[in-house]
Amino acid sequence: MSAMITVSENLIFSLTSKNFSYVFRVSAEGLIEHLYYGGPLQNPEHVSIHHQRTQRETSSVFEGHQHLNLSGMPQEFPSFGTSDYRFPALHGRNADGNTIFSLQYKKHKIVKEKPRLKKLPSARGGDSETLVVTLEDTLHKLEVELFYTIYADYGVLVRSAKFKNKSDVEIQLQHAFSSALDLPPAEYEVLHLHGTWAREFNEERIAMPKGRFVIESARGTSSAAHNPFIAVMQKGATEDYGRVYGTTLIYSGNFALSLETGEFEDVRLLAGINPFSFHWRLKPGKKFCTPEALHVYADKGLRSMSHLWHDFIREKISPPKFKNKARPTYLNTWEAAYFDVDETKVLHLANKAVEVGVDMLVLDDGWFEGRRDDTSSLGDWRADKARFPSGIPSLAARVKAKGLKFGIWFEPEMVNPDSQLFKDHPEWVIQVPGRKPSLGRNQLTLDLSRSEVVDYLYGQIDDILSCGDVDYVKWDMNRNMTEVGSGGLSRNRQREVSHRYMLGLYNLLERLTTTYPDVLFENCASGGNRFDLGMLSYMPQGWISDMCDPIGRLDIINGASYLYPLDVTAAYIGPSPNHQNGRKTSIQTRFLAGVFCAARGISLNETDIDAYKDDLVHFMDLAKSTAQDMVGGRFDRLIKNQNEVCWQYTSRDEQTVYIAYFHILSAPNLPFRRARLMGLDPKSDYILVDDGISYRGDALMQNGLPLPYVTTSHVSDEVRYMDKGDFSSHLFTFKKTAS
Repeated sequence: MSAMITVSENLIFSLTSKNFSYVFRVSAEGLIEHLYYGGPLQNPEHVSIHHQRTQRETSSVFEGHQHLNLSGMPQEFPSFGTSDYRFPALHGRNADGNTIFSLQYKKHKIVKEKPRLKKLPSARGGDSETLVVTLEDTLHKLEVELFYTIYADYGVLVRSAKFKNKSDVEIQLQHAFSSALDLPPAEYEVLHLHGTWAREFNEERIAMPKGRFVIESARGTSSAAHNPFIAVMQKGATEDYGRVYGTTLIYSGNFALSLETGEFEDVRLLAGINPFSFHWRLKPGKKFCTPEALHVYADKGLRSMSHLWHDFIREKISPPKFKNKARPTYLNTWEAAYFDVDETKVLHLANKAVEVGVDMLVLDDGWFEGRRDDTSSLGDWRADKARFPSGIPSLAARVKAKGLKFGIWFEPEMVNPDSQLFKDHPEWVIQVPGRKPSLGRNQLTLDLSRSEVVDYLYGQIDDILSCGDVDYVKWDMNRNMTEVGSGGLSRNRQREVSHRYMLGLYNLLERLTTTYPDVLFENCASGGNRFDLGMLSYMPQGWISDMCDPIGRLDIINGASYLYPLDVTAAYIGPSPNHQNGRKTSIQTRFLAGVFCAARGISLNETDIDAYKDDLVHFMDLAKSTAQDMVGGRFDRLIKNQNEVCWQYTSRDEQTVYIAYFHILSAPNLPFRRARLMGLDPKSDYILVDDGISYRGDALMQNGLPLPYVTTSHVSDEVRYMDKGDFSSHLFTFKKTAS
């Protein structure tokens, strides 16, 4: 592999792969000046400098250097107060009591193996190079190492920062961002994903505002309100056209993605831990590591950006044990029984699971000591002896004897005040002195910044998993943090609690997934309240939303797909009328809305299972027959408007192409529609499995696929019709033939 990172004699740093070039330099004053981020360059070290030094009226100059004003200079890791008035990557309190730091170049090194972050999840290395640039404030002896990792085959730049206090007095960090990216003046637009419970991942596209625009969370989770993802785009960018810069974080707690248009029209993007309510006391000789920020550059629109993200997440984030591994179909007990579960009922549902042909039975909430509703027992992770007298290991073995896998639900991070754990350890919850803690879903948050709490939870879960018959764990979390404080930390470290909580959670997950590498963990947080790359580093799939209505899910899946590949998502056929919005939909549409998710299943009561048995057998058979195709493939958004959604999924071997089409509200005299397919072999034929009709690849891409017509009058054998009425759906399956 040829060097991807080069450093010239005059300290111009060039990071270049087949996907992009990223260039910066050490200026004559020792500052780290950003030069270029975009398509790959033949000679990146010769890129022109777009920040010109000239006199600017009313502007301060940096430390007396003529015409050097940092408010206009694109920097790699800016601080505040030495002529740059924009929001900084570093801000803190030094030994003199002020907040002025000036970071200048000290040294650099290039390493072949990507360093793993200590106590934090991080992207894996392999065919990569990492540049480490060390900056230092010589007055206050604060050293900052900037890490840049570039890959030969993946278009993602990984960045993080490590702070080290080399003085003999404490330094207090207030802003400790992972990366800063200063983009030159241009007409930009912004895409981000906002929402709330059951309405996650809503797309919003806006013109780049003047001033500062921030998406963030201060909830203790990455949150459903704003997923930690943002894209800065060339004005007018589409799925197929335009330059796009995408950014996300490998972090599951309080984050901020900040965009600021400066007075000279340049744009600064900061990514990292939310500085709001964050304060880290960095003692002499100690280090602080930030989470990793990920950046992609794509020059062929949003579709190309998504493909870069999807490939990288599969290969470098998601646990490799489950890479390209087909997921089991399942029956979840939640809608079948809610909290009213016992050994007899679960075994009966296991028989139903066998009848409809799924691979796994999942025992959801209600199995542990005293749990009859959501008011009690969280924290007491022992089987309820009255309802499960033989215990969970025995139940798991009996379920598996029926030819099924066995899964179980936990919500380990929470505790009910009505629980034995809380009675024994009321000090083990997130709380502050003198305040009555707010309840969320009748529960409090356990203080995972305390090692004894992490050890307790590991022991409780290990007692269940150690039987060897648990194949799957659904890890739930249903509460944001309030009254954030810890009795295990001193008064002057209370603003460290949220981040220390995340370090405790990651420690717990690392221990469990290392001890049980074959257990399939699924991340859930009231749906998408903590759906991020931090959690997906340990859990190969996640529950994207509690919205199980298929029409409600279309927007959610479409929005999430800008960043996340669908093979890290799960979906099931839920009840109709839907419990979240009351909508009635066909069982076909309920299945097809999640057809491209890797994990697919059922959560219905026994009456509905019996009533729809034939349909369920058909759809679970379809799920199993396509399970291998739904991991590692390529997802494309073809059509998305208020009344139609059309997606394409191409299997990893490119031999099968699936098209899912959804028509939301019917109307008379509609136009005929086509969908132009993507990424086919133009010289090959594609046979439509439904009717054996052959289409040429170039025709499907250029002329498009005729979509089904929605009407109440099915009068022509030459027209493909959809079910009449609202919320119709259709799945096309094409098989590629030899070219």
